[in-house]
Amino acid sequence: MCLCAAALTLAVPASAQVTQTDAAKTPLPQPVPMAEADLVNNSWAWNANTMVNRDPTGANLNPAIKYGDFYAPPTYPQFVTGDAINLSGLFKWRKETIDPKKDAKTGPGYFSAKCGFTGELLLMGGNCQAQFAWYNVTDPTSKTPPAATEIYPFITGKPQDQLNCVEGDGKTRKTDGFCPLAWDNRHPYDLSILRWTPKQFPSGDISKDPRYKGGYVAFAVIGDPAKCPQNKYSMYEHNQRNASGTPWVTTLIYQSSVDPGGFYMAFEDLPMSAADWTKGTDGKPGADGDFNDFVFYVSGLTCAGGNLPCNTGQLGACSVGKTDCAPEGQMSVCRPVIQKGPEVCDNVDNDCDGMIDNGDGLCPTDKPICFQGTCVGTCSNGEFPCPSGLSCDDSGHCADPACAAKTCPAGTACRAGECVEPCSGVVCPYGQSCQLGTCVDPCKSVTCPADRVCEKGLCLSKCDCRGCDTGLSCGADGRCVDEKCATKSCANGTVCKGGDCIDPCVGVVCPHNGTCNLGTCTAGVDDPGTGATGSGATGNVDFNAGGPGLSFGGSGLSYGGNGTVGPGRDKPGPTTAKGCGCRVGGDTDAPSTKLAWLGALLGLGLVLQRRRATRA
Repeated sequence: MCLCAAALTLAVPASAQVTQTDAAKTPLPQPVPMAEADLVNNSWAWNANTMVNRDPTGANLNPAIKYGDFYAPPTYPQFVTGDAINLSGLFKWRKETIDPKKDAKTGPGYFSAKCGFTGELLLMGGNCQAQFAWYNVTDPTSKTPPAATEIYPFITGKPQDQLNCVEGDGKTRKTDGFCPLAWDNRHPYDLSILRWTPKQFPSGDISKDPRYKGGYVAFAVIGDPAKCPQNKYSMYEHNQRNASGTPWVTTLIYQSSVDPGGFYMAFEDLPMSAADWTKGTDGKPGADGDFNDFVFYVSGLTCAGGNLPCNTGQLGACSVGKTDCAPEGQMSVCRPVIQKGPEVCDNVDNDCDGMIDNGDGLCPTDKPICFQGTCVGTCSNGEFPCPSGLSCDDSGHCADPACAAKTCPAGTACRAGECVEPCSGVVCPYGQSCQLGTCVDPCKSVTCPADRVCEKGLCLSKCDCRGCDTGLSCGADGRCVDEKCATKSCANGTVCKGGDCIDPCVGVVCPHNGTCNLGTCTAGVDDPGTGATGSGATGNVDFNAGGPGLSFGGSGLSYGGNGTVGPGRDKPGPTTAKGCGCRVGGDTDAPSTKLAWLGALLGLGLVLQRRRATRA
């Protein structure tokens, strides 16, 4: 599965993780109300069946094409009616594997942001001209919201003015809100008209802001007295309370699946009375629960216990994980960085079944055998001679004769006729870990943005922002290191361990009798595979980032390499597995696509006229 386009609408509706604190325990978020959806999807023509008259250059289209046909694979995910106004559409078009219901949370509401953050308004499904702000959290257990003078806006002014929202003619400034939509900024009839201008707002170096008290920060939407006078807070306990004294749910929080420091904050804008969250304090309509009134994306944050590398306990590619933010008083949960995908001949267990490069159709007919991550010819006719210690079996694979008829459980390997744990006794070179009998450096060829560093496969904030665990110090390169190595400079070809500069191969025991040279294990031949067939690959994994990766924010979503897509782009370009920075099922362009999913995922740059007449 290509991660660049993995965030597809789920076929089976997920059960809600968050419910409103009313007697009915209403699941959140609720569907977008019919009147609001009809306004955007039909009256405003953000509809898959709308006929487009002009292309992005302004040239006439004769014959016209359907809007849904323009925004379609292979360059785009498939646009479906409703994408322009709901959370699922927003997440899908930002390439997130986020389900609006099952992934919704009411926390974490507070974050560490010592080095600042950026904010961007992605969806404005109402006409409340509110401002987005931050405030200090000196005591995360406090239930008292901040005073008005202690809330500091950093996305100021009317959102529609900041984003240059215009009417359908592309010229007249909008005055009634309802901007921007969830996914793209092109007019459905005329693709050359940009309806708004995406914009990121930086907080600056918050550590030097005299208003910053040095601890955690939280976020708030400052209400507009004319239409939405109540403030809404990212910290659940700071929000309006019902008649029982329990806070209403006014904010849903989603952690980005592609940016370890990114969070979506979805707010309801209208006031909620103590008696009924769907009715305002003045008798006017209250919230509708769709949480598309204001959706902000904030990047550069660190949550308590979150965004740390971990091992999921799963097999293959699914073993690389990161921790969720820890709810108050609870342990963090380790979740896989990617989900399993189709198996590819690349020396990686892509489908996470405990067997490397297994299955049919991995290689082309002229080189039908997958051996050590590369498609080669059959050994049965002498086209590909087997390495020493292996013999050619009846299927044309090179295999250990003692393992030819052996079937081993998933996650184990056959050695000398016995099923064993492939990482047993293995000591990988410094900075690497053993996965299914292969020493892997998860940061090799992973390129992180300038303000982040790669540690254990994740692009994380530099340690002067996020801090380090006990026994570790912040090194000059922004990574957490052994305290004894923090100020140590070692010669090329050596590494620091325990304060000493040593050969990176000292103490290394490579998998299946391989040899270590300059900190790299080369493949041995006594264990030609992992899993049932005994014919998989061995050796090192080549991490290839596959282009610059995904860029979220600014004027578009860049797939890297060859294809571009999204707001501000003229035409959809061709997208390949290389350019995508990840793998499409069936792509066997090895080695350039080897583990490209990790490079794309971790080398990130980290990127309506409303519903009711009574709201106008």
